[in-house]
Amino acid sequence: MFLNNAATTVLKPEPYYEAATATVEETRERILKFLGCKNNEKVFLTTSGTEAIVAALKSFIKPGDHVISTDTEYKVTLDTLAEIGCEVTYIPVNPYGTLRYELIDEAVKENTKAIVCCHGSNVTGNIIDLDRVGAMARRHKLMLIVDGCQTIGATPINLDDLSVDVFCFTGHKKLMGPYGTGGLVLRQHLKLEPEIADSLAMPSPEKLGKLCASIDFINEKGIYGITIFPHRLAKRFFEATQSMDDVKVYGDFGTSTRIPTISISVKGHTAEEVKRFMRKNHIAVKSGDFGAPRLVKAFGMEEEGLVRFSFGYFNTRMDVNDTIYCLMNLIGIDDLYLLS
Repeated sequence: MFLNNAATTVLKPEPYYEAATATVEETRERILKFLGCKNNEKVFLTTSGTEAIVAALKSFIKPGDHVISTDTEYKVTLDTLAEIGCEVTYIPVNPYGTLRYELIDEAVKENTKAIVCCHGSNVTGNIIDLDRVGAMARRHKLMLIVDGCQTIGATPINLDDLSVDVFCFTGHKKLMGPYGTGGLVLRQHLKLEPEIADSLAMPSPEKLGKLCASIDFINEKGIYGITIFPHRLAKRFFEATQSMDDVKVYGDFGTSTRIPTISISVKGHTAEEVKRFMRKNHIAVKSGDFGAPRLVKAFGMEEEGLVRFSFGYFNTRMDVNDTIYCLMNLIGIDDLYLLS
């Protein structure tokens, strides 16, 4: 079974496999509608979320600018900000991995240009409150640049209700589209640097067709219909693992606004050992820092790493029970209550 949906979705909806080609304009229209955009926002298509994030940061952040970012960011954001040579203040998290929002206002300087943040953590499943961060950005007249690669397709998003200036996304994760698709959505008054816009690679018509077919499938089922079941599976897994004495679960589970991703550590076992044991039992998970080194370091797990279980639309209740049972075997416990 595949429980690494935060990295990519392996199983795709049936229309994906039968999709016709699509044009750039058709794809842009699908994405704008999917994200609730009605205010002449612009879409630039790319071949990955990484390409989109790099294009956004290099277009709007310059050397000498000050940027407020977070300890939850993915490596491409960290590396690109370092390459640009701007000054960065990283907002830390609390022990549950929740952003310490109260420190954002304090971090603003005269030369602060933007707040740069991921919407959803690929480690904890926590979602950043974009309403709250957007209000801070407006108050200080800052840009808000968001990495939405983990959340698009995993939670309802309406950009017209949010103060987001740039929203970057990928197609192959919770949108259930193909590798080699992604993009960024800009407010109508913004423009990418011309040389950066010209350098963006364009997905093939075949890949755009598959992406459109997957978006249509999500729209047909309804975003709530698509997301509710993976959330229930993740909640079931969390309830079982938090009851295991030798397992520590990372993240804030006191809110219903999450993505279905859970990371754990197991006493007496390295993350790599847990992953290998799972793979031996035909369960695909991921171990390490998941490209979020600052967050994993904040948890004190930069050397050991964590094990991530991320659920998708095509996972089943039996997948969760089998995974819980496998974890019980690893740590040597026999408690049928955990499988109820």
